[in-house]
Amino acid sequence: MAADWWRLLPDLTRREIRNRLINSSSGWLWLVVTPLLLLAVYGFVFGVIFNARVPEGLDVPFVAWLAVALWPWLAFSEGLLRGSQSILQHSGLISKVALPRELLVLSSQSAVFVLHMIGYSVVLVAVQVLGTDLAWHALPFALLVLATLYVFGLGLGLMLAALQVFVRDLEQVLPTLVLFWFFMTPILYAPEILPGNMDWWLQFNPITWWMEEIRAALFTGKWLPDLIFVWLVIGSVATFAAGIGLFRRLSPSFEDFL
Repeated sequence: MAADWWRLLPDLTRREIRNRLINSSSGWLWLVVTPLLLLAVYGFVFGVIFNARVPEGLDVPFVAWLAVALWPWLAFSEGLLRGSQSILQHSGLISKVALPRELLVLSSQSAVFVLHMIGYSVVLVAVQVLGTDLAWHALPFALLVLATLYVFGLGLGLMLAALQVFVRDLEQVLPTLVLFWFFMTPILYAPEILPGNMDWWLQFNPITWWMEEIRAALFTGKWLPDLIFVWLVIGSVATFAAGIGLFRRLSPSFEDFL
């Protein structure tokens, strides 16, 4: 991709953000309120009805423990779904404007991530105000972890956006698969509550590592990168490289199927 095209990415991202908020005079309010309602539902169902608890040795309320991981997941999952649909949704633009098509995927996912990170910042402040002390000195490390999650999501989004042009059934199947991925990730529950050795199998879920690192940073004050973070960087960069490679390989045939 030519360097000049990359300068379009911030503009396309801003356009995506405006398009999401333009039809609602209170769009910025609902950006925070909707996930808060979702947090309240999950907190009540799992924290009250199912009596879910945080991992042993961690003295924080369940809702705070849930909130710290829920927002990164929402940014990742919604970005993945929107990114996978971006080529089909912009099929008319692709046939009229000569621009690198990966920009459509990247801008769509970037807009989702930016909006959710705004909501996430509000939630973190609310968690602190409501009595849960967060390790603010470790926030830079948490942001680095979130950055690698963002890159990982971009790579998967590029793969799925390219494949969905040719396999339209992905549009119907993907939301269910993402929901299944959500419940297979220790966001609503601590891994040790699972029966038998199922907690060991969670280590094969890459998002488990991101959630654990974010919680370790904000709750226990982990602020220095370690070997786990190195693997997150390697995994995210490798996924992005594979995603953009597959996308560019398939993109010349897009117009034949759009």
